[in-house]
Amino acid sequence: MRSATHELHAESLSLTRLAERFGTPLYVYSAAAIRERYRTFDQAFREFPHTVCYSVKANSNLSILKLLAKLGSGFDIVSGGELQRVLAVEKKAAANVVFSGVGKQAGEIDAALRAGILLFNIESAGELELLAARAAHLRKRADFAIRVNPDVAANTHPYISTGLHEHKFGVPWRDAAELYRQGAGKKGLRARGVSVHIGSQIDDVGAFGEAVERVAGLVRSLRADGHEIRYVDAGGGLAIPYRDDAEENFTAETERYAGAVMQPLRGLEVHLLLEPGRAIIAPAGVLITRVV
Repeated sequence: MRSATHELHAESLSLTRLAERFGTPLYVYSAAAIRERYRTFDQAFREFPHTVCYSVKANSNLSILKLLAKLGSGFDIVSGGELQRVLAVEKKAAANVVFSGVGKQAGEIDAALRAGILLFNIESAGELELLAARAAHLRKRADFAIRVNPDVAANTHPYISTGLHEHKFGVPWRDAAELYRQGAGKKGLRARGVSVHIGSQIDDVGAFGEAVERVAGLVRSLRADGHEIRYVDAGGGLAIPYRDDAEENFTAETERYAGAVMQPLRGLEVHLLLEPGRAIIAPAGVLITRVV
């Protein structure tokens, strides 16, 4: 924001003075903005059992992770390094960590098993085999969800759309039930959730609702097969504006998003996991540079 003297500030701090003190380039983040965004997101889902799992890949600065942990946030991670960062700020936070992403390494899985994370989001049969092997080796139990590809089109750039059948992410819909059966037959594994993520920068909340509606049907089918599914991970991807002329009403947009996601799940008695990243952190920061 600008003061009466036309000097840019972050909260009450002069960006000019911060640049003089710390040099440039300099990233500055507003704790107040992060708190407001997180609480707005959390409040939008107040009617439904849920955990907001901040996506660490959006910004893994330790001070930011510490702030979010104090607010009660869970965390979505995609690497062993991100897990280490979460544990560095709050070891108890492991209980609300979801390990997503492809290409998990054995050492990363071991670290997550030892930490006692909430859930592994599995993206392939090979990854499920590896998780089973590591859990058996460490004599641990691993709760897992399978990230299914719902074949839902998202209104976003094609390079960041991940929910159609031709995309490489997630397990094809037709293969999911069989993979859950394989997982249930392995000692040390327990099927506890279904995960979906259809892309980033999505401004059509109807796409989220369509994807979760398909997930709800899968949850019913899996329960009929004897799986004790407790969690639905709806991923992230809610769009934020980048143009100067774009008007932002984050509260209203988040309420619409929450309504679209929650509606198909009503009556299922599941716990909803959400993975916002950019939507929470991006509007809170500024980058200060000098022209030389």
